[in-house]
Amino acid sequence: MKFKRKLYAGFALSLTLAFTLPLAACNGDTQPTGGPLNIVDDNNRNWYEIFVRSFCDSGDDGVGDLKGVTMKLDYLKEMGYNGIWLMPICESTTYHGYDVSDYYTVEKDYGTNEDFKELVEEAHARGINVIIDMVINHTSSSNEWFRKATSALANGETSGENAKYVDYYNFSQTNQSGYNKVNGANWYYESRFDKIMPDLNLDSAAVRAEIKNIFEFWLTEMDCDGFRLDAVTSYYTGNVQKNVEFLRFVNETAKEIKEDAYIVGEAWEGTDRQIREYYESGCDSFFLFTMSAGAGSSSSVKQLFSPLLSSPGRKLESLLLELQETYDVGTLAPFLGNHDTARAANMLGTENLIKMGAGVTSVMNGNVFVYYGDEIGMICSDASNDPSKRIPMRWSENDMAEGQVFNYKPQGFNGVITKELYPNGSVESQKNDPSSIYNYYKAAMRLRNRHPEIARGTVERADSVSPYVAALKKTWNGESIIILVNLSDTECFDVTVSAYGDVKVADTLDAISKSTVKGDNLTLQPYSIAVLR
Repeated sequence: MKFKRKLYAGFALSLTLAFTLPLAACNGDTQPTGGPLNIVDDNNRNWYEIFVRSFCDSGDDGVGDLKGVTMKLDYLKEMGYNGIWLMPICESTTYHGYDVSDYYTVEKDYGTNEDFKELVEEAHARGINVIIDMVINHTSSSNEWFRKATSALANGETSGENAKYVDYYNFSQTNQSGYNKVNGANWYYESRFDKIMPDLNLDSAAVRAEIKNIFEFWLTEMDCDGFRLDAVTSYYTGNVQKNVEFLRFVNETAKEIKEDAYIVGEAWEGTDRQIREYYESGCDSFFLFTMSAGAGSSSSVKQLFSPLLSSPGRKLESLLLELQETYDVGTLAPFLGNHDTARAANMLGTENLIKMGAGVTSVMNGNVFVYYGDEIGMICSDASNDPSKRIPMRWSENDMAEGQVFNYKPQGFNGVITKELYPNGSVESQKNDPSSIYNYYKAAMRLRNRHPEIARGTVERADSVSPYVAALKKTWNGESIIILVNLSDTECFDVTVSAYGDVKVADTLDAISKSTVKGDNLTLQPYSIAVLR
């Protein structure tokens, strides 16, 4: 394959997203103009994770709410997201909602059940699916099930209304690791996350019946599209086989109620082989923690940008092929960061790397998940402090006006919410800047929405012009595309397009400077991605 390398000069060039406007370069070259979207209505979607409390406040009380999310649906659609995952929205005693007091009632800070129904209806009208966090490893200690169970134990009741709830939890008359004492009784209850979060007895037929009722409520009456399952490795501590068996019950129960319900689980494990075990449950997806900020320095995406790596293109090709081989069932769920990890911007650092990290993720198979605020490069000040990972979305520059209540200060966050936590500005300030992180994310999601082969295709290696350039062929439903990813931050490469067959450059995604096409030649700029079809 004929090619030549060019050194990137490094002077300031404005970025124009290659498929948003048909522009001509100063040397007569042209940019690909892109084309219409080709969105397939299935569970392969671009998902956006929202912490409702910190996202958008519709009522000017300093707390985000469901009506605020509804107000931002057009924003999400415009950005290219066709699925949203809401962190816990059920009634709870904590700011984060992972201790559920009432599985059938929306947290009052967020609004009402009717507000949720309105959100789903409006989302569906825009082609956006909605899944919610489903926390079934434990409840809140304020949940009536637990209150009735502990009342029965304290009063020595062995029959009656309260006594039946004793079977809902794991009680012991001896103290054990991960247990806490029942107030007013010589009993202990399993509560491995926190004393206010008693673990459910998932072997109980009554508990499983309750779970089925809860699923029916959310999937039918509330018209939810599925669930994100919290802490699936903790259902039965240290017992993968029993976790998988219980997940099989969860998945089958949900799909009996709604056949196309999407189920994605949090199996926070250190290797892909460990995560793969959970797919034996039949659940659709499990988050790809090995590539995220949750994997720390071993993140497979972070490693692609190591200055010590001489062949990052080959490494990316190998990564996608290894993932395809390991995850031979189900649908991948790649992500860079979420509410439990450092943010993508913390992991990647510079603006160009933040963009390119999103770009690499955008060409991966499966369902891409993006955490709210990552599209504007928000950071967390302390990766060891969960509330600092959940600070408010910054919609406008006025959000930081002196004396203004800035949405919501997370419970447990001891720092000060300042502009320094938004080093790349607000949505408002980035929207009209074609070189912004916001516009790069928007372009990356459009790339996925234009080419369904990206999310669904069988991956093969293609010939590459350089060890710095990953060359991949993806085939789905009888159609194939070529994806070229330049992982050099200094060098551009001239590619002979016809060497890949009867294809043309359909789109480019550029983090630094715009890639161009002249005749049969594609000039792929540093940190650029091209799709040929």
